[in-house]
Amino acid sequence: MADEKLFKGGVSVLDDAFLLKVAKDRLAAYLIPVEQDGELPDIESFDAAKVNAVLVEYEIIHGLLPKPVVRDDNFVDVAKGVPPVKGENARVKMHVKPSMVRSPKQKEAKRDTVDFRELGTIVNVNAGQLLLEKIPLTDGTPGKDVFGITIPSKPGKDIALKGGPGVKVSEDGRKVVSTLDGKFLMADGKPSVFDSHVVKGDLDMSVGNIAFCGKSLTIAGDVLPGFKIRSKGNVTVQKNINNAEILTHGKLVVNGSIVGEEVLLRSKGDMNVGFVENGPILETLGSLTVKDFMVQGKVKTGGDLVAVKGNGTVVGGTYVVGGSVYVKNLGSDGEVVTEVSVGINPGLEVRRKKLDEELAIWPERLNQTIKNIGALEAMKKAEGDKMPPEKLALLKKMTAVMPKLMERVNMLSEAEKKLQEEMEQLTDECVYVYDTLFAGVTIKIGGIARLFTMEEDGVVIQFEKKTRQIHIRKMLDEERAHIEKMM
Repeated sequence: MADEKLFKGGVSVLDDAFLLKVAKDRLAAYLIPVEQDGELPDIESFDAAKVNAVLVEYEIIHGLLPKPVVRDDNFVDVAKGVPPVKGENARVKMHVKPSMVRSPKQKEAKRDTVDFRELGTIVNVNAGQLLLEKIPLTDGTPGKDVFGITIPSKPGKDIALKGGPGVKVSEDGRKVVSTLDGKFLMADGKPSVFDSHVVKGDLDMSVGNIAFCGKSLTIAGDVLPGFKIRSKGNVTVQKNINNAEILTHGKLVVNGSIVGEEVLLRSKGDMNVGFVENGPILETLGSLTVKDFMVQGKVKTGGDLVAVKGNGTVVGGTYVVGGSVYVKNLGSDGEVVTEVSVGINPGLEVRRKKLDEELAIWPERLNQTIKNIGALEAMKKAEGDKMPPEKLALLKKMTAVMPKLMERVNMLSEAEKKLQEEMEQLTDECVYVYDTLFAGVTIKIGGIARLFTMEEDGVVIQFEKKTRQIHIRKMLDEERAHIEKMM
């Protein structure tokens, strides 16, 4: 056991020229020079070996310095222990930062202009995405005092990860993963993911453009000019859209007005709108329902166009409809140009265009190959063994490739036949006008267009396959009843 005097007044050593002391934390041993006859001992003439022998005598065996070090206060350090290193606390590593980015973004690199609409108000994550993880605490590193006794280290503090809605904490408690597509935020201090997002007011400068990967996005107010929305799920705008852009993979509902030539609305699901005017673009793979009226729209739908509620009027603009059209009034008494095409599926149109491009290439390539083979066969018959080797190689190559070309052309012919059958079925779609069809309306079905020059009431416009003409007839009672159910 260490001499208690080492920690108090010290013990005299080296012919009483020094007092040997040990710091209270036992991490340092040092000598205090003792004045004799008015003079301090000569420190520079220390014999390190002699000093170390004294230290060992008092059980100081660790951290002995190879050469004593004189401090500013003339004390002399002769041994240094190693302090313990405290362990690090457990901490959270964020793989996705949930914080809002409120500063506007640069429009282009190396430009002074900024886009104040790009505020980045939503942090989108996908199901299965790692959001954050716990970096475990460490135990620290033990130390050793000048007596060679180990000084235990103090471990860091632990933390427990907790998750809110839409996330899962791993069994080992070290990782938090999203369980759905949506927005990532810290709710009540817990990581959470929500698949719905609501903007309580207008979509304006205080909110910025929105990109959302969840199931449901709602704008309680208006979408103001110049703003954009991108959504993976359904979008609902409770009020109006003015010269803005919305692209969604889900359904789109606009309860108010859609106004302006710079409006662009695209949805993969059905689209349901209040009223439309001044040339906006509306495109949907589903059906489009108008609750009141549509003026000068530019519309493409994969399904039906329905405008039988409220005013129920469609007037002016162009309408390309994959299904049928159901309206109260089509056109106006001012004979505003209104063009409606029904039974035109955008997907089939794309296939038709691609197929036409291929049909312009492959049959001609096959015909040319057959001609070349015929010419080379004639050359071989005429020249026999004198036919050049490169011509023989070319004949062999063309003969080998011809079956593949024939197979390709046959496949294209079958695809053309099938596509034609599908497009032929679309000629069954009709235009149903519950009240008035006005002059100035052009209707196209099955590739045939007809301009109506007289006003008609309660009619159905359909394609007659036998005559390949567009006919108009009076609406049947059951057809009127069907439309009245939609009102």
